[in-house]
Amino acid sequence: MGENLPRLNDESGISINIKWLIQIVILVGSAVLLYSHLEGRIADNENETKSLRSNQNNYVFPDIRVLEGEILEFKLDRERMKKDLERINEIIDENK
Repeated sequence: MGENLPRLNDESGISINIKWLIQIVILVGSAVLLYSHLEGRIADNENETKSLRSNQNNYVFPDIRVLEGEILEFKLDRERMKKDLERINEIIDENK
């Protein structure tokens, strides 16, 4: 059984149909091109994610700080109005 197997040596050769060779080259080239495009898109998405994460602090936190400042101003205004109402009520009670 092992006697019928071809032996590989320096003089061994291979024959392939030119159509098949062209198809194999096109297939391998397409696979490489597809891989490079996918790799590029993945790299672009990673870079965009990194920039979004770094910009997140610049966009979100200033807005929160502005809102916190406005809330504090409203609380101070509310306390001032309460004190003004108490003074007005005291003046009304004194005049009765």
